[in-house]
Amino acid sequence: MDEFSVHELVCPHIYRIHGDRALRFADPRLLKWLDWFRTAIEKPVIVNDYYWQGNYTQSGLRCNLCPLVAEKSRQGIPYASAHTRFQAVDIKIRDMYPEEIRQWIERHKHDMPVKIRIERDTPTWVHVDVCNDSADLITYFNP
Repeated sequence: MDEFSVHELVCPHIYRIHGDRALRFADPRLLKWLDWFRTAIEKPVIVNDYYWQGNYTQSGLRCNLCPLVAEKSRQGIPYASAHTRFQAVDIKIRDMYPEEIRQWIERHKHDMPVKIRIERDTPTWVHVDVCNDSADLITYFNP
């Protein structure tokens, strides 16, 4: 499978300013996992598709201008999501429900190059981050 393009992984604000150089902000563990996952699952993996579809999903790196982050700031709520540190992505795969993706990852966890965390019960996406400090290959969490 092809590698991800940078605009698939970062918000449009960051991409406009840094272009392909924005990849330098990424946690190497996240990039390693994403490359493994896209190759192993053998299906197109969607993070951000604003470049092609105009949909702004805030599914990769989020900056202070992204609506989710800006709204929390306006409310005085600290927002320390792994997305703001470029350690997380929300993924979708056409024709697969989030639970099917989680189950696929679980079945293939021994092949993964790094440990991950997965958010439980997301409605249309699967949140994956590399903030796993447990001994388990996958840690499931609720926000």
